[in-house]
Order: sequence, then C-alpha cells, then structure tokens
Amino acid sequence: MTDNDFTKIQYWLDLVVKAIIGVVVSIVGLDYRSVKNSLKELEESKYHVTAEVQVINSELSNIKHRLDAIDSKLDRALAR
Repeated sequence: MTDNDFTKIQYWLDLVVKAIIGVVVSIVGLDYRSVKNSLKELEESKYHVTAEVQVINSELSNIKHRLDAIDSKLDRALAR
C-alpha cells in the first residue's frame, strides 16, 4: 500500500464521517423544530382553553347572581 492510497482512503473515510455527522445533525434539527412547533401549539391551545374557562366562569357567576336575585324575589313574594 502506497502513501497515496492511504491518503485517499483516509480522505474518503473523513468524508463519510462528516456526512454521517451532517445527517445526524439534520435529523436532530428537524426533530427539534418538530418538538418546538408542538410546544408552541400546546401553548396556544392552553391559552385558548384558559380563556374559554374564564369566560365560562364569568357566565356561571352571572347566572348565579341572576338565580340569587330570582330566589330573593320569590322569598319576598312568598313572605307577603
């Protein structure tokens, strides 16, 4: 084996290793973006659900106040 052959084999092995590293980095980058997008979607969903819960709580509070008012009017009407 001559010195040139060893250099050529080492060169190709170096290229193969660099290509494998590049593929691994690309896959990890794609997976990271996927996870990042999923987390963003979950955060948006959480915000929407929280907003809906607040609206429902407000509506329930209003209904409770109306029922209390009706109850007090009935109590006054029955007391007469």
